[in-house]
Amino acid sequence: MKYDHLVIGAGVSGISTALLLARFGGRVALLEQAARPAPLIDGFVRNGVYFEAGFHYAGGLEAGGVLDRHLRLLGVADDLQRVAFDPQAYDTVIQPDSGLNFSFPQGYDALCRRLQQQFPKQSRAVADYLERLRHTAGTLPYFNSHEAISPLDLAALHDCSLQQVFTELGIGGNLRTLLQVHCLLYGARPAEIPFAIHAGVVDGYYRSASTFKGGGRSLVKAFSLALKRFGVDLFCGCRVTGIDLTAADNIAGVSCADGRQFAAANYISSLHPQAMLKLVPDKAFRPVYRRRLNALAETTSGDIVFLRCQRPAGMRAEGLCESHLLAGHNYFFLPPSSADILDLTLSPQERLLYLNFAGSGGFSEGRDCGITAILPALPKSAADNEALPRQLYAEKKAMIGELVCGRIAKLLPELAGLQVECVATTKTLRRINLSPRGSLYGVKHMVGQFNPVPRTRLADFYLTGQAVAAPGLLGAITSALLAVAEIVGPDQLQKLRSEVACDV
Repeated sequence: MKYDHLVIGAGVSGISTALLLARFGGRVALLEQAARPAPLIDGFVRNGVYFEAGFHYAGGLEAGGVLDRHLRLLGVADDLQRVAFDPQAYDTVIQPDSGLNFSFPQGYDALCRRLQQQFPKQSRAVADYLERLRHTAGTLPYFNSHEAISPLDLAALHDCSLQQVFTELGIGGNLRTLLQVHCLLYGARPAEIPFAIHAGVVDGYYRSASTFKGGGRSLVKAFSLALKRFGVDLFCGCRVTGIDLTAADNIAGVSCADGRQFAAANYISSLHPQAMLKLVPDKAFRPVYRRRLNALAETTSGDIVFLRCQRPAGMRAEGLCESHLLAGHNYFFLPPSSADILDLTLSPQERLLYLNFAGSGGFSEGRDCGITAILPALPKSAADNEALPRQLYAEKKAMIGELVCGRIAKLLPELAGLQVECVATTKTLRRINLSPRGSLYGVKHMVGQFNPVPRTRLADFYLTGQAVAAPGLLGAITSALLAVAEIVGPDQLQKLRSEVACDV
């Protein structure tokens, strides 16, 4: 069976690409090696408790926000219910030894006032920084729906780092510490990340921080319904083993592990660039291109601990969703003030610790809740990941889980009955992300690094995914927009965006 478009990988970027192409009338096949689409954000249930895996919260989901517009364009917004995080304290940053304690409120004006109150001597720098960030995010391709779409200028996006902006505006001390905490959202350091990419990621959170009712699982359900509605043929459990070429070096089709073969007019890979290279014959790309993709730096990895929290005895279930500790809140516990907050060589007792309570809504129904704790870690090679024997690896995971559990119990003694359900490491991430070094977000965006663009020299073969645009849910969808614009033309895509905007 031959299709108009064939998309490899049914993660967020692959699904988004398939949905957009289907909206233009194309017959689309979407191939996914896992048993279900978008497994990274689908979450999982362990012993009756739901845990968020790759989705924790989102920015720009407010009516008319950039992510809200993207989801409407994909045709999934009406199947989702937004749940706002605490408007006064969606992210709380605490450094126990120094006494630093700051909560991020939603909205630029509220954030500006709170930062200026806490850092009066840097009041002008706060205002200038937030204004530059807001303006920069608004000029990114596909972020501002009121302007014509301009080509992605990669050089301009990568010539100024977040750290350079801090230095230029005189932002230092605890103010700089707070403003760089959200580097965890994309896994790069301030000296590495282009300011434009940083702005595109954090702008939505500064405007509004939210989740979906039902978490990442509800988003996957909405995606699945949209794929059926737009007639996309989804093939799960279908692992692509090769992209076949003709004698003229054009794509003949793709082969799968189960023997099936597919052909299409256009092919789009949403895989990690290095995973994609393994599927394509060497002659398809120049050696310099292969070397460049193989040399792309990876984002940070992480040890992820999934904990069950018992419903505190004597507390009314209907009041727990409003608890300052639980639903609608994230916590960032910083390393000691003498250390760099992004020092990934620190022990689990000292390293930056992120706590997400997206699963705590279960308390409102009288159940235990799931807590996700992330310790950023250095990415590791395959050899490093496979070095430990199975028994020692299991013991290492158990040790990390208990250390993190004990640390949380000391930091938040109000939480009762914490129990480690399971632990993911760089080895886990390497397997499920198809990332060679087990990174959280795959390829890093950094100053001086030229990330891949959607169009390749192989005719009718395109790339999408976080490596192309930016990390996270918004970055993955934006990468789909960039790829589809190359296929159908930017004018046609902008026309569809305008039509969808008019229907709202």
